[in-house]
Amino acid sequence: MNLKTFLLMIGSAGFAVVAACGGGADMSHDDDAEPMTEAEPAPEPVADTFDLGGGTAMEVHPGQAGSPHVKTDWAVGEAAISITYGRPVLKGRVVGDDVEPMGDKPWRLGADEATTLVTDIDIMLGGTHVPAGEYTLFTQNMNDEFHLIVNSETGQWGTAYNAEHDVAHIAMDVTELDPPAEQLTISIADDQLGFEWGQMAASVALATH
Repeated sequence: MNLKTFLLMIGSAGFAVVAACGGGADMSHDDDAEPMTEAEPAPEPVADTFDLGGGTAMEVHPGQAGSPHVKTDWAVGEAAISITYGRPVLKGRVVGDDVEPMGDKPWRLGADEATTLVTDIDIMLGGTHVPAGEYTLFTQNMNDEFHLIVNSETGQWGTAYNAEHDVAHIAMDVTELDPPAEQLTISIADDQLGFEWGQMAASVALATH
């Protein structure tokens, strides 16, 4: 073997080693590659709606003691009215004996937080003018009448009733249910705002201006 052939063999072997080890210029860089972008956030889940009390309801939260809270929306004439409340379940109890409303005590018309009514225009409840706004609703036996109480204080726990903020006391028509309603339902239908709970059904006329 002459010198020239020996040098050619060494050069070929060196090139093969460099190629096998990934040597040489870096060819992985792509000047035309698109920059990485952040992934778009997942859309918020849409709460399921269901029919309740003549309106369209959705669950707000499951409640603290098994009384799910719902927000129900109604279109009454030109008014958009919503009521948010907890829905207690009888579970063998009797309204007036071992579950509210009891005696002459004010009742939150629901469970947990105070029940809230919102209307975007003025309404009439049993002949009483109620301006557009947000209110809490209570009931109470008063002078042999069962009253719906509209109160201007909002955001409070349901037992924190302050009569100084009362906007109106409206006598309700009360009838007896048979069979009893196992779960509280507030409804708006046939120009009446009412509720069914246990053996009790109560309602008051509702109109829009």
